[in-house]
Amino acid sequence: MESAPRHSNIVEYNPGNTDKFLRGKRIAISGAGRGLGRALAIVAADHGADTVLLGRDQLALDEVAATISTRTERRPLAVVCDLASPSSIHSAYENVLNVDATVDVLINNGAPWSTGNLIDLSDDDIVATVAAAVTGTILLTKKLLPALRQSAAADIITIVSTSAIFGNHHSGGSTPFFAAKHGQSGFSDKLRHELRNDDIRVSAIYPPDFDDADPTDPSWENRPSQSAMISNREIVSIVLFILASSRACSFPAVFVERMALKSN
Repeated sequence: MESAPRHSNIVEYNPGNTDKFLRGKRIAISGAGRGLGRALAIVAADHGADTVLLGRDQLALDEVAATISTRTERRPLAVVCDLASPSSIHSAYENVLNVDATVDVLINNGAPWSTGNLIDLSDDDIVATVAAAVTGTILLTKKLLPALRQSAAADIITIVSTSAIFGNHHSGGSTPFFAAKHGQSGFSDKLRHELRNDDIRVSAIYPPDFDDADPTDPSWENRPSQSAMISNREIVSIVLFILASSRACSFPAVFVERMALKSN
């Protein structure tokens, strides 16, 4: 079936009818082949968005695309994009814009997870971690910026990490991972000021380490137990909250904490 019709008016969340509040929005998501990126793509499509799936693994992207197609009868665009490779980013952006010159939302989610002590990491691992998370995020944003400027109400959302908060050493990430996340944080903050007069809202989300859940699993809708770690479901909810909010609201930094749950 054809994609939902595009429109230029601002889409806002209606608490009484949440099913398709993203209808007409074209949302590009990096790291969309698994984990949080996969969940974001599936849930955004469930809410009516036309999704663009970006990631390194074509087979994983195709599986997400097939899942979305089954659930929504709309086939998303799936494009290989290795954030550590400028040529791959260039090729991906051309493929994305050849289909449609407008992108309404860019979610910078792709970043390799890295653990271990600095002395034990290979040079290639260090370069790949920083290149994908920092340089790749910057280049992908730059390439898609003209398409975002075509939108009536664009959003750029970067999934950072509490690893980027000064003095926070609780994450299990490596030193290069921490450095990369600080780079993403600085990029998002400066970009927000640079684009403040372009009606492009720039947001950054700072989650702690979290578990992966999947929207296709019935447990997705379950309320987490008091002992449970935050899951990507909470991060997805925050992204939806930002996209649903009035354009009068800005979200320069959203810090995610696990709040204690009251027993029923």
